[in-house]
Amino acid sequence: MNRYPALPATVLAVILLALHPPQNSRAGEPAADKARIDFFRAIGLADEGSKPEALQALAESLRLQPKNNPAAALAFQLLTELRATSSLQLLGHTGGVLCAAYSPDGAKIITGSNDHTARLWDAATGQPLLPPLQHGDDVLMVGFSPDGGRIVTASADGAAQVWDAKTGKPIGAAMKETDEMHYARFSPDGKSVATGSGDNKARIWDAATGRPLIPRLVYHDDVFQVNFSPDGSRIVTATGDGNAEVLDARTGKRLLAPLKHGNCVYVAVYSPNGARILTASADRTARVWNAATGLPVTPPLQHGYWIVSAAFNFDASRVVTASWDHTARIWDAATGRPVTPPLQHGDAVLAAVFSPDGTRIATASRDHTARVWDATTGDPLTLPLRDQDEVTTVAFNPAGNSILVASKDHTVRFWDLPPEETPPPWLADLADFAATQVRYDTLRIADLRGMEQLRLRLLASSSNDPWEKFGRWYFAESDVRPISPWSKVSLKNYVDRLIARGDRALIDYAITLSQNQPAWMIKLMSLRAKFGPPPPPVPKDD
Repeated sequence: MNRYPALPATVLAVILLALHPPQNSRAGEPAADKARIDFFRAIGLADEGSKPEALQALAESLRLQPKNNPAAALAFQLLTELRATSSLQLLGHTGGVLCAAYSPDGAKIITGSNDHTARLWDAATGQPLLPPLQHGDDVLMVGFSPDGGRIVTASADGAAQVWDAKTGKPIGAAMKETDEMHYARFSPDGKSVATGSGDNKARIWDAATGRPLIPRLVYHDDVFQVNFSPDGSRIVTATGDGNAEVLDARTGKRLLAPLKHGNCVYVAVYSPNGARILTASADRTARVWNAATGLPVTPPLQHGYWIVSAAFNFDASRVVTASWDHTARIWDAATGRPVTPPLQHGDAVLAAVFSPDGTRIATASRDHTARVWDATTGDPLTLPLRDQDEVTTVAFNPAGNSILVASKDHTVRFWDLPPEETPPPWLADLADFAATQVRYDTLRIADLRGMEQLRLRLLASSSNDPWEKFGRWYFAESDVRPISPWSKVSLKNYVDRLIARGDRALIDYAITLSQNQPAWMIKLMSLRAKFGPPPPPVPKDD
């Protein structure tokens, strides 16, 4: 969805520059201003589909300002698109993917779907590791234990369940309530699980047996979240009563006066050091509270509509909030002042998260896109990462160099992110050269000799510099090049793994990836023929 469909790229650049004015420019620094204008002009051009012209504008921007320039991130994305047939995808759910989470070491991913299953995947290859973990209704929440050895799922069937991450077998009894289980989270030591449900109850359970450890905590409305303090001694609940409450995790005793909002509280979470609590509410505000006293630290953090997601960065110096007002916003956690302009989407923003080092923000929206932003300036670092349906979940991998994007179109996609290091001078040259290869222009003479020298140098390099690795990936031959810059899976390996799973839909997808590989296509068409004619489409209800 183009948010500015009627605007030419030059006008769009002016609007974006007004929304995101230069942060570090001073009088006497026209090059920085010109570099910024070129960057926003490139966004407008790329959004219109004029990617060769966008690459030229990015090259100009990078030559003017190599350091601290978001043009490098956009150049990375456009250059990657020229070489990548596909990104890694998790394929197998038959319903929308509602939630997803990485294991602590980043090696595995757990997803939950409205096909009533959770599925465990190898994060490097996209292969399923276990048969589906079955529930009786939509799986609304998934997570790993701190050691990564167990999984917890929460379902609309009214149950949460702990599973062995190696075998897929349930551990202990199901933790049951009488209405849908909104939330389930392991304690920091992994010994207990906190849950919140639609029948107005919060509870803590023994993670090994599924037996309750404290009496039910009963409210007057849904319990949307229950989160532990970092030391595990306390929990904080987010409820439809319009309150968040701090309780003793061993007894359930209320320890502080309620943290009050004027409507449902959707989020209540501790800061990483346990000193603060962040809440977010349908009253259009988020608040930061002193976790020891329950007193507000900041004024209300104001949006124009419900705030449905909120998170601290790693050192609790900043907060990001996501709202149905179509924006995410970044705030100073000590003063409550906005740090950047609003991060704008075309529809409700359902989630916003910091990268592990706090330098980037990823957002997920009902406008069918995810986006990545600079957490200091608010600059967009990517074009919208588009999907076929609303994006429900976005998460950085623990290394912070890629994000997963889950949506209601049944899939999880991965997008590699650019290095944060200052790009080398050859990135501008490569962007310029790539522009001439995408669209023929007799007025622009490609530097073929310079590119050949660069190609040979990069392919011979063994440097671990991230930009050098990207360059090696870019120039590698298609039959050995991984499907994306930071992946270790080649396209052939990915296609072979799709074939091995023996599913018609996966074979069809493998065919779309193999259009330029005649030998692969012969094999794939033969395999597809064994399934017979495709089933007739299911008629839609009027």
